[in-house]
Amino acid sequence: MKRSPNGRSAGSRQAVMRALRTVVLDTLREAIRGRWIWMSVLGALCAAGIAVFARSLALTEEHALGLAFAAPVARILAVLIVALSAIVSVSREQADRTLLLALAAPMSRTLWVAGKGLGLGVIALVTAAICTLPVLFFGPSPAALLAWAASLALELAVVASVSLAIAIVLTQVPPAVCAVLAFYVLARDLHVVQLLAQRAADYSELGPAGPVVQAVSLLFPRLDLFARTEWLLGTPLVASDLAMVAVQALVYGLLALCVATLDLRRAQFA
Repeated sequence: MKRSPNGRSAGSRQAVMRALRTVVLDTLREAIRGRWIWMSVLGALCAAGIAVFARSLALTEEHALGLAFAAPVARILAVLIVALSAIVSVSREQADRTLLLALAAPMSRTLWVAGKGLGLGVIALVTAAICTLPVLFFGPSPAALLAWAASLALELAVVASVSLAIAIVLTQVPPAVCAVLAFYVLARDLHVVQLLAQRAADYSELGPAGPVVQAVSLLFPRLDLFARTEWLLGTPLVASDLAMVAVQALVYGLLALCVATLDLRRAQFA
């Protein structure tokens, strides 16, 4: 008895969802076995301890000083935890040949990257929630805290996607970690170079380096606009800033996943 086209399409959709769910759950299990949650909790405790110590040294504005230390420390530690978790997860799958076994199953490489990206997105979201706790301890306004936490989760999602792509390309943990850290530093600080270049008569005084600076600035997201500490310190929130953060996270996250898919498609597994 022949199956109808609708039945075949429904069956294929269910197979795709099962494959995605399998990759996502495997990614989360791998991260939990790698002590990801414990590292996130330890990072949150370290951020809280540093902020409390800094506040104890302040003569005035103890609340603002605590937030000024808790937010950036928690942000940096969260980025490191997510990047390491993503890179180690991919590198371990490549070393243990579990990636080869997954691709030997009826699963496309695009589907594997999508599932891995979703799993790392969940890791980024949970890490952002845990690392928001030391900031919550100092009692910022609910709107500012929500905006900061949401933008931190988006920033971690971008870092996770980039870490996935770099880990697939470089395959080894040390060079992949160095590349991700270089990407993050450039994405955080490239706006300073842009400001200096704009002051140089709209790039004309830079000579041949002017077009290079403009081109490189398009390759990196403006991570300095994410999780801004001044939001917690009373700077008014602007809806356009939050929208720009969300758009950048979507564009660069998808771009990183596309790069990971293209490199995985050309890869030859011995």
